[in-house]
Amino acid sequence: MILSVLKDYADHRMTLPPAMYGETKVAWLISLSEEGHYEGVVSLKSKEKKRGQPIVAPHIGRTVGVKPKLLADTGEYVLGIGRPTSKPERVKDCHSQFIELVQNCFLATDEPSVKAVLHFLTTSELEKAKADLPKDFDPGEVVTFRVGNILPADSGYGLTSVSTFWANYTAGADDDNESNLSSKMTCLVTGETTTVEQRLPFLVKGLIGGQPSGTALVSANSAPFMSYGLQNSLTSPISRDAAERFVKALNSLISDERSRLYIGSTIYVFWTKQETVFNPLAFLTKPSAEEVDALLRSPFTAQEAAGLDTSKVNQFYALALTANNARAVVRDWLETTIPNAQANLQRWFQSQQMVDPYGAIHRPLSIYALAASVYRDASKEMQPTAPTALIRNALHGDRIPEEMLVKLIRRNRTERDVTYPRAVLLKLIFSSYSPRKEMMTNMEQLNPNPSLQGQDLTAYSCGRLLAVLESIQKAAIGSVNASLTDRYYGSASSTPAVAFPALLKCARAHLSKLRKEKPGVYTALEERVEDITQSIMPFPNSLGLQQQGLFGLGLLLRLKKFFIF
Repeated sequence: MILSVLKDYADHRMTLPPAMYGETKVAWLISLSEEGHYEGVVSLKSKEKKRGQPIVAPHIGRTVGVKPKLLADTGEYVLGIGRPTSKPERVKDCHSQFIELVQNCFLATDEPSVKAVLHFLTTSELEKAKADLPKDFDPGEVVTFRVGNILPADSGYGLTSVSTFWANYTAGADDDNESNLSSKMTCLVTGETTTVEQRLPFLVKGLIGGQPSGTALVSANSAPFMSYGLQNSLTSPISRDAAERFVKALNSLISDERSRLYIGSTIYVFWTKQETVFNPLAFLTKPSAEEVDALLRSPFTAQEAAGLDTSKVNQFYALALTANNARAVVRDWLETTIPNAQANLQRWFQSQQMVDPYGAIHRPLSIYALAASVYRDASKEMQPTAPTALIRNALHGDRIPEEMLVKLIRRNRTERDVTYPRAVLLKLIFSSYSPRKEMMTNMEQLNPNPSLQGQDLTAYSCGRLLAVLESIQKAAIGSVNASLTDRYYGSASSTPAVAFPALLKCARAHLSKLRKEKPGVYTALEERVEDITQSIMPFPNSLGLQQQGLFGLGLLLRLKKFFIF
């Protein structure tokens, strides 16, 4: 399904180069006359483009075998100059096969610019160029030719005869041509019976942790991954055309910052079946208050989205990938409709909202800010599952796994605090649980006593009580190095029956002092303690995981003076 949708994107949303052409960074340009006489060598490298200027040139997948690329390749192939570690016999073979390929191209096309390159390669003109190379020439960098004003390797010059030759030459090309040409199977992407590839011709670029040359989305080159005698990509048979198209589509999405999102080692790409002005990436990465407000004011609802015919509305897709050396790992795949994605984003930002006592709504938070809040050092510790779960919740309405709540509670206890991002994340987690969704809706009103019952109300009230007891301490003795929250958050949030009796005893001493020195403050705080403890007594011996989350919300409500929508 993923590959078919990507191919469909390439078919209908992209302008593709000729078959088996791909972007290549060219470092050196050998200038020739129209007759093929050497005129000079030009460096295309710069501080900004250290590997050279990109052009769209003939491409072929290769590993350890000798496979020349037409008219643009490394110095070993084009000039026969090896690197210090290269074997002379192999360099000679690379160069001779490159010349043979250019010769075959000329015989098939009769293209004048190719004839000029062939003349250069087969006469003393080649030695003139080799003697003229600068000291910083690296044989591992790509070299191509300019004949007069034409770069015959560059698809932009429209040499149709050359691109047609290359398409025919590479059809079914692999390390073992005879074996691969006989591999006629049903393509998993198109459903057609055709020649399929043993190794896919293009690799996925831009994955963190992947090899510089790229990573394979479909590959099996070890015995445990093979079956029925099928090796490499034949375990998932795909035609060359389909493989080229879906990889080019994916690389295009990855290269465009408007359709990709990096979080840690994971990359997320987003696209739609048809063009649309709706782009959720801005909402997920840097949500602005104005854009979120406009989204929330939109009259479109989740109920309306659910009633639409999905076959007639624009489809929305999201793909999460990581790299494991030479292979791409699919972490998640999401398919929905644009209306559903919009409706779910509305709900997601509505669930985020918290206001202070003055009615100010605090900023909406990005996926990264929320996911990072449960880690000490998100840049080193964040797992792909965390942002993936939040993206699925934001765009598809999926439940956030309890694993996220476990990490959140642990981070609260470690830091002895409930930060604003973690409080928002708590709301999102509870809103994604069906039994608690109504409870979060009831908390939308500016009411410090939401309609909770049983252990939920007790846990929430315990959090409020700890905040009030800390206020009593500050009013009585001023600032201290370690507050009550710093010292007792862990025990108060998990075993209230152990922590609170001692805390209340200490608070009574502070209240006695306040009654003499600040009677007004004493009266207000005493009333708050009595009001809260009425809904708690007796203190529970322990609180469950979700109750500890409600404890955190109650603490934040009083301590940081936020109200929960």
